[in-house]
Amino acid sequence: MPTPHTSRSLIVRLSRIEGQVAALKRSLAADAPADCAQTLFQVKAATNGLKRFAEAFSREHARRCVSKKTGRDCLADELDTIINSAFTLS
Repeated sequence: MPTPHTSRSLIVRLSRIEGQVAALKRSLAADAPADCAQTLFQVKAATNGLKRFAEAFSREHARRCVSKKTGRDCLADELDTIINSAFTLS
């Protein structure tokens, strides 16, 4: 189970991403034309934020779940599962 500090940190990351996505929505919904460069910067920030969240979440998941495994075969299987879950889009 994640520590309260880790959970809080992950939640803060998600909240920041939500704010960035909400700003993008507002920008697109506004009648006034948006600054294209600023909009692209926001898209990049949200995308990078989600990538950093996925990395932090995967790291925490690996620490928590792998620490329960003691056998080498179990460890290798668990790491494969984590990597596939984190980086496979299907």
